[in-house]
Amino acid sequence: MYPRCPNCNLKYERAPGYFLGSAYINYGATAVLVTLLYVSLHFFARLSNAVLAVPLGLFCVAFPLAFFRIARSLWLGMDFYFDVTEFEPDND
Repeated sequence: MYPRCPNCNLKYERAPGYFLGSAYINYGATAVLVTLLYVSLHFFARLSNAVLAVPLGLFCVAFPLAFFRIARSLWLGMDFYFDVTEFEPDND
């Protein structure tokens, strides 16, 4: 991830540990999707737990890795929406 926006020079990481909240977004999205997939495949498609364990386990590893940057973008967007005063371009 770039440290600054190439267009407006906005510094992305406001402080050490700033993107910790994005881990909550990533975990929440993964948990909701795995739950929906499990319920739909187990109860509606009638697949057994033994069949679902490996694919859903792989999904729990692959999805957070793929969703990593999107979760950070969502965290940055929510912070910008709720606290605009901290987002003035920093020209060090």
